[in-house]
Amino acid sequence: MALSDERKLLFSLLGYVFVLQLFCTAMSPLYPINDWADVNLYFNVGKAMFNGQTLYTETFDHKGPLIFVIYGLGYLISNASFFGLYIIQSLLWFTMAVAAFYTARLFLVRVNAFAVALLFPVFMLTHTGQGGSAEEFIAIFQCISLFVFIRYFKDKEGGQHRPVDMLLHGIMFALTLFTKINLAIFWFFPLLGLFAYLLYKKENKNILQNTGAFICGVAVVALPISLYLLVNGALSEAWDIYIVLNRQYANVGSPMEIAERIATSFYLRLRFDTFPFLLILTGAIYFPVKYIQNTFGRIALILSFFALYCAIFVTPSFIYYYSIPYYIYGLTGFIVLARFVKVEDKRRFYIIFAAVALIWGIGQKNFFGYQINELLGRNKKESILTRYTKIVGQEKDPTLLNLNLDSFNSIFTGLNIVPHLKYSMSPNLAYDIYPDMRDEQTRYIEEKQAHFIILSEGGYNFDYFFNLPALSRNYTIRQQEMNEGGRTMYLYERKN
Repeated sequence: MALSDERKLLFSLLGYVFVLQLFCTAMSPLYPINDWADVNLYFNVGKAMFNGQTLYTETFDHKGPLIFVIYGLGYLISNASFFGLYIIQSLLWFTMAVAAFYTARLFLVRVNAFAVALLFPVFMLTHTGQGGSAEEFIAIFQCISLFVFIRYFKDKEGGQHRPVDMLLHGIMFALTLFTKINLAIFWFFPLLGLFAYLLYKKENKNILQNTGAFICGVAVVALPISLYLLVNGALSEAWDIYIVLNRQYANVGSPMEIAERIATSFYLRLRFDTFPFLLILTGAIYFPVKYIQNTFGRIALILSFFALYCAIFVTPSFIYYYSIPYYIYGLTGFIVLARFVKVEDKRRFYIIFAAVALIWGIGQKNFFGYQINELLGRNKKESILTRYTKIVGQEKDPTLLNLNLDSFNSIFTGLNIVPHLKYSMSPNLAYDIYPDMRDEQTRYIEEKQAHFIILSEGGYNFDYFFNLPALSRNYTIRQQEMNEGGRTMYLYERKN
């Protein structure tokens, strides 16, 4: 197959990913709204940053800074929708699919490698929900490094390691470090194995070159972020929020509790997520044992999976999309399975397999079961969110304070409201862990700093705010409605 033919495959993969994302992420223009609270928080914190507010000191969330940069770039493309994120996410998922293709190509003929590149993104979609989580972006960074690690460790004698590859590892590591710090553990054992192997081979000069390259890669990401925080006087606050607060928020418990939690989660994955988890274990354990010839690399890749898995399940709280980072081992699992597949009619296989993969992916999100009806206006019932958005939108240049982490964050997005207060939106942080947020929001209410306030029954601080004298003194209930879960949603408007 000529080079031009391989390029055709990659262009086909680009189109495939854009179509897959069009149907399978709520960032897509085919979806009327993505009301997931988290992504709307990321988008609007990013929006505030790109409108001159400083992260952590003037606009707030406790995630790493990079996720807000990504969402801020999406805001520059499309101010009042997630269309920009759809473009960014599709391009990044294409990068992941290309990494999957070339990883598979190390062990498979092109047609089988292309099949793996088609299936792998669909496999990842099984845990993405509405799309746009920090874990999705991190999985892409991991896939890029996984390809480079496997390419080096594949043969028994790896030889010198290219500093340019280590530069790439440094960049991917830092991108993860500044998004969700615990997931950076993915790089620990592969890097340790790589340097241990170079030390074993007495490649002292190459060790120094790669050490410098890795530091430079980290610096490419770390220096601009650190400089931004330093210039804006937010470096100390960033440390307190991203490192200290998140350590308290994790609340991992005793070593015995951690061990029990990890063992239980492993059993539950095997019992209720059987096929996907067995595929992942095949890729994480069997693949290195069978196909990685370098002993250092084989051990390092296996340990990397277990370290990543433990980092995810070490905390008591678990949400389905937390699994996304270790789902990347489904890639090597598919490679193992694809080695047993023989293809005769390659041209027909490309078309049929791409169609089947698309159908599988679209089926994951039940697009034609619900979203198409929503898009065509067949779901006639107007939601509470839509009604509240219309009320807020009637005011010229409205200001809004949402006292809960819920779907009403999307009002900021749909009406292109730039959050004007540090705590205009409320991450799920208990008062005993982080009292500053509730205290400041109390002051906003006392000083009537927002035109509209949304309060949801059942939220972290509902009882406190609902009974707050300043709220009833300065605001009137403009609308209150009960949602499908039986909880009342209150929309307050400032009194004249």
